[in-house]
Amino acid sequence: MKECKGNKQMKHIIFDLDGTLLDSMQAWKNIGRDFLLKKGITPPSNLRQKMKNLTIPQAAQYFISEFSLALSVDEMVKEIIGLVADKYKYEVQLKPYAFEFLEKQKRLGTKMCILTASEPNYIHAALERLAILPFFEFIMTCSQVGLTKQNPQVFHMAMEKLNGTIEDTMVVEDALYAIRSAKEAGFYVVGMEDETAMEDKLEIARLCNRYITSYKELL
Repeated sequence: MKECKGNKQMKHIIFDLDGTLLDSMQAWKNIGRDFLLKKGITPPSNLRQKMKNLTIPQAAQYFISEFSLALSVDEMVKEIIGLVADKYKYEVQLKPYAFEFLEKQKRLGTKMCILTASEPNYIHAALERLAILPFFEFIMTCSQVGLTKQNPQVFHMAMEKLNGTIEDTMVVEDALYAIRSAKEAGFYVVGMEDETAMEDKLEIARLCNRYITSYKELL
């Protein structure tokens, strides 16, 4: 394989979305707190830590169980998404140099996909506005396949759909739990720095094959 600025030029890349391609984690930073306050409930001090690795349906189930809310999971998910949908549609931006990196990889013939815990009914608005949808073969969501990124198998599912192999597929992630799973699955993993994951920075950098603060380092 060719070398690209000291980084392997892989034939296939699996990208996380939030905090990896999109600078969107701030949109989620206080979403649990805002939701509970809207319901007249005082948020617990450890709420962000409890929600850190949850998908939206899992977060909905946690709220229902923990705070005895008379809502279904689907109703909860709809309310949570409603709090962030406009941010994706109008505000969320790409990580610096993400477009240039995607453009370069497309030119090189790299097959790319997105594997995300977010939901298609709000992320597509951002992807269309930012003009990056054409770079990807497909978008796979955890809810669609019924697995979270805590299960290494979800990365294999994305790889197989890309027609890739462990040897020629790279995973780009920002969250520690997902990076652990991707490494457990045997992938070459690039860790993207995100300000919401700084408390895990040292462990992320230790686990990853490469840790970057910007896609400029891969150009």
